[in-house]
Amino acid sequence: MYDYPFTNLIIAMSKTIFMLWIALASLWACQQNSAPATTPIPVLRAQTNSKLKSKAYAAANNSIRERRYSLQERELEYIMELWPGQYDNVEQLDFDMYVGKSSSELGQHLRVHHHASRLSQSAMGEYVIYIEEMINEDPKDIRRQSLYVLTPSDTSKLIQLSVFHFKKLMPLLSVGKTINHLNDLTESSPRLEPGCDMVLEREGMAFRAVAVDKFCQTDNADASKSIDYQFRIAKDEYWFEEIIYDRELKTRLPDKLQQSAYQLERARCFVCMIDFPKEDGGRPVVTHHYVDIHDQGGAFEFEYRDGRTMVLGMRNTWSFGMQRETFVIFIQEGSQSGPTLIYSWGNPGADRIGFNPGWIRVQCDLDTAENRKLQHGLRPDS
Repeated sequence: MYDYPFTNLIIAMSKTIFMLWIALASLWACQQNSAPATTPIPVLRAQTNSKLKSKAYAAANNSIRERRYSLQERELEYIMELWPGQYDNVEQLDFDMYVGKSSSELGQHLRVHHHASRLSQSAMGEYVIYIEEMINEDPKDIRRQSLYVLTPSDTSKLIQLSVFHFKKLMPLLSVGKTINHLNDLTESSPRLEPGCDMVLEREGMAFRAVAVDKFCQTDNADASKSIDYQFRIAKDEYWFEEIIYDRELKTRLPDKLQQSAYQLERARCFVCMIDFPKEDGGRPVVTHHYVDIHDQGGAFEFEYRDGRTMVLGMRNTWSFGMQRETFVIFIQEGSQSGPTLIYSWGNPGADRIGFNPGWIRVQCDLDTAENRKLQHGLRPDS
């Protein structure tokens, strides 16, 4: 008789599978018999369904609470983080002098300090920016004071910007005042007058705002001309320009009659303490001044103990010799155009700088609540 090894192998495997099936069936029956009698299976199913319903209810509530932002709304949220702060063009004035722009007739720019602050609870809308621009460090010379109401438009892929100018220009942020009361203003407020509507759109890593009608704003000095005011917001920069047009011919005036854009850089705010020694060469024993100052040409005038007028200055300036930016503080005698008595420098972005030549000590820290508390808690001789 012939031997069939393959057939025998199949028979053996079948027996093994059958025995495993019997073992698994017995194990399952054992587990069913060991389940607690006080917890019937239907109750477990009911609890499971209840949990599923709770999770579904919570998910529904979360979807209601979660706001769905459109692309333009997300852009606008980013602008609200990007724009607020202080900006100054003091560095541009140095470059003006370097290229021979020593007067307004030769194209020299004015010194402009720009404040931008968001009104978080404005009656005019969710996205409202207050701006204030001071000229030549003079709080009495406010050239622009406005409210910008920003509205996203998904159809045009732009952000609409409604402008409202203050009829009477009065310094607020430039003199350290709060602006919470501006939240109550509305479009019909007698303190405001409408300006030229603008649109804001992305331009690479920046945003540019242009007037809907470039002939909307009349030149106050010459009614035959109009001014197309534009501005650009970027990380640590705020630029604006006023392009002049002939209203009758509807043409742009030649470049030689235009002024180049104002280039403002973001200012970082510092708190400084100025200590005087008890005697010449002695240790500082008295903090005479706690000072708020910024690194884009900020200045503080004070009187030294011998009666001399001095000015503490702070710059984040360009070093032509080193071909790089340098963070400096210095003291000048008499005025900001007077001789420099002492200076100190550090890396751009440093959050602390100071000097102590013996006859005066100055310590400046980045303006934070913690640093303010630290300075007021220091002993003058520490």
